[in-house]
Amino acid sequence: MPRCDFANARLGARRSRFLGPSGLRDLLARASLEARLDLLRASGYGPAVPPPGVAADLLAAVERGLATLHRREILHIAADLEGRVPKRVFHAWLALDEAEALKTVFRGLARNEPADRILSLAEPSPGLGWEQLRALASAPSAAEAVARLAAAGSPFAPAAAEALAGLGRPGGALRLEVAIDRVAYARAQGAARGHGEDRRVLSRLVALRADLTNAATLLKLDGTGDAAELFVPGGERLKRPRFLELAGLPRRERLPALPSLVPPGIRAEAAAALGHHLGAEHVLHRALERAVRREARDRPLSVAVPLSFLQDRRAEMRRIRLVLRGTEFGLPADDLVTLLEA
Repeated sequence: MPRCDFANARLGARRSRFLGPSGLRDLLARASLEARLDLLRASGYGPAVPPPGVAADLLAAVERGLATLHRREILHIAADLEGRVPKRVFHAWLALDEAEALKTVFRGLARNEPADRILSLAEPSPGLGWEQLRALASAPSAAEAVARLAAAGSPFAPAAAEALAGLGRPGGALRLEVAIDRVAYARAQGAARGHGEDRRVLSRLVALRADLTNAATLLKLDGTGDAAELFVPGGERLKRPRFLELAGLPRRERLPALPSLVPPGIRAEAAAALGHHLGAEHVLHRALERAVRREARDRPLSVAVPLSFLQDRRAEMRRIRLVLRGTEFGLPADDLVTLLEA
């Protein structure tokens, strides 16, 4: 049976190139942007940082370099996986991340955010590289972004085009996001069917992620539109009837019910945040992170290990970008420490 032994063994060497908590503290302790970039040049992130004076917009160049480095790393890990099933499971999970990036792009376009701002939040993947992301983020409208998706042959394009017709109606932007999610979840659920440890890992994680996605949707609902159009199938804790029941409640009655949708280990934290609509997205994201790490710890020969690795790599890159942008905006180190620990 194909396993992930070879790929997982090589991840130990890749993890040694993380900055880690102490490295992030050292980065934060540097007083200037150039000093922080010098530290990164001497680290495993060196290939992402251009030499001084090469780029007109140095921070944008670093962010592009980090994205390119991360995408290259994903491709290397995918190449190390042996067998059809682990590869399919791995790419099905990445499709969910690709859907998140697309949702970020459309959210940014709806708010008229500049392309660089959107790109700082959206992360590339094997199916959605940096240049394609830039083309989408710089589109003058959501319709043009969908057209560019279709021209690139994206599997998300047909669903996005169908949802585009109702974009101007109440709840249209949320329906567009859910349409993208449904494509990714259908692919992931298909890859999880069958026997074997990797498929079981994917099945559990996809079910949790679907529950958290639906919980996030309930947080955004404003009472307009048909809630039935906004449900993503596949979860275990939040089935369609309960979703519709909660969607029909006033917000003040809906929020206190949401903490029960996350795993017990994070429920108290969720009750504090979700019940008051404060930090809700962050809590839902942390619930998923914990679940992925738990699967990797309990099943060290499974595909959960590279999934956990990529999750941790993205988290560290987000913190690096935060420190660098914080320098640009003159944020005090104490404020950045608080944000890094969030």
